[in-house]
Amino acid sequence: MTEEQRAEQNRAYEEAAGIVKKEMPLDPRADSAPAGWLLRRKLARALALLERVVQLNPANWSAHWLMGKVHLRLRNSDAAFSCFERAHQANPAQPEIAREASRAAMDIGLHDAALDFAQRAVQMDPNNAGLRANLALACLIAGRIPDAELAASQAVAGDPTDEAFRKLKAMAQHFGAKGGTPPTTPAALFEYWRKNGGG
Repeated sequence: MTEEQRAEQNRAYEEAAGIVKKEMPLDPRADSAPAGWLLRRKLARALALLERVVQLNPANWSAHWLMGKVHLRLRNSDAAFSCFERAHQANPAQPEIAREASRAAMDIGLHDAALDFAQRAVQMDPNNAGLRANLALACLIAGRIPDAELAASQAVAGDPTDEAFRKLKAMAQHFGAKGGTPPTTPAALFEYWRKNGGG
């Protein structure tokens, strides 16, 4: 890139990041209502800026990652998964990118991709209980119950106080004992558990 292009990239990224930081949580557990028209308009502006960034510098993994987060907030998991895939290609050593790719893949029913990315994330950071929990979720909705039970138990062992980890372990044990097939997306699984598992 020329100095002028680099300056444009930096300006566009900073403006987009400012919008995102102000308008939406980046915490993967943060539940939020559907975006209203004003938020959608602001996030569309952020996406346009980020598109310009990756046009100038396709290897800018943080821009791809941020685009993925915006698409998740807009409930567009297909686009989010594509963004996280590109971010992972640009920076394959970042476990957070692999986790986000895994979660987006789960949302759209790409179980093999979800498992692959979840396993990659754990390999990069084996002591991260959150990544173990994500692997447990990927295994659970893919119907791999023994693997889900193992990963969930490891997540709980890593952080016994985390309620979400304990819930995943209970879900895996529930399906292990019942012998049934879990719902195949996180949203459907959590809805099932709310109605039938006491979660």
